[in-house]
Amino acid sequence: MHLVTTWFGSFLLTDGKVTKVALFPKDPAAIADRLQKVEDWQALDEEKQLVAGLDEYFVYEPRLERIGGSMVHEEAPFIAPEDHGFDRALLHEAMMVLGKRRVRKAAGIDAHLAQAIGALDDMYEAENLLLERLDEWYGLHFPELSKMVRREKFVDLIATHGNREMMSLDFGDSVGGQLPEEERQVVMQIAAQVRSMAGERARVSALIEKRMRELAPNVTELAGPIVGARLVSLAGGLDELAKLPSSTVQLLGAEKALFRHLKDHTKPPKHGVLFQHPLVHQAPYWQRGAISRAFAAKIAIAARADFYSKRMIAEQLKADLDRTLASLRERKQKAPPRKPHRAGDRGKRRRR
Repeated sequence: MHLVTTWFGSFLLTDGKVTKVALFPKDPAAIADRLQKVEDWQALDEEKQLVAGLDEYFVYEPRLERIGGSMVHEEAPFIAPEDHGFDRALLHEAMMVLGKRRVRKAAGIDAHLAQAIGALDDMYEAENLLLERLDEWYGLHFPELSKMVRREKFVDLIATHGNREMMSLDFGDSVGGQLPEEERQVVMQIAAQVRSMAGERARVSALIEKRMRELAPNVTELAGPIVGARLVSLAGGLDELAKLPSSTVQLLGAEKALFRHLKDHTKPPKHGVLFQHPLVHQAPYWQRGAISRAFAAKIAIAARADFYSKRMIAEQLKADLDRTLASLRERKQKAPPRKPHRAGDRGKRRRR
């Protein structure tokens, strides 16, 4: 006997003839539910009912091997929907329902995380640009201030007081000139905007951490919320990150360098966004490649646990990683000797 599933029902065939039928409800949403299960490689209740009690049967889909079917490598026979009271209009409605569900799924927490990370980067860039302009502009009036206080205090003093004479600081014999009133008002507004942007950036960072702990707690504990969110965003979602090998996780964010290596034979990249994690960027340069490789391997396992099993294994992964890194640092205590540079090598590699 052969088990065949179409968009409108499941069928048992003997010698090419239908002997048992389990039709789906004539409802677009119900059909969409079953099509979604088929896409997710799940067995349908109708399929299980048809094969219940059978010692042996054959199937045309690898998905159905999970419920005991023997795979047949040939095309499944065609069963006309009109012969069972179904028409193509119902299929069209079901596919519309399924399409809308896919769109909603695409706008899930993964997509919001990608937008939040993008917004965070935009805020960093805009804040740094405004701060640089503020430093130069206010430096015409009080150039010593940026060296006297930290960045946050620098912005707060300008936003609150404007003139150096109004600050509770000993500006001494400042070489800066006077600040006209209209310029003072504008500079204070720019400083207030930078201060406000810093607050908004902190709120976005807090949101990213909250969502990452909901979506991928193991990855968050291992890589941190920001680096973890960047990995999820670059991979295209937690489901995609969970499917990636550790070697690809290691190079996420270094695609340009990788393509440059393949094209111009430059040195291959050793890490992508993982460089932003202290484990990597605080390590000696000769250890970073090996650390990134070991780190990426644990992150790949963490992502699979977050997406598939939902088990919390971060502490075990951290302990394993610590042992691996301790051994690695012991082996690589000294920097390897640098290879002598030969003139013209880079040009030769590019001309290949």
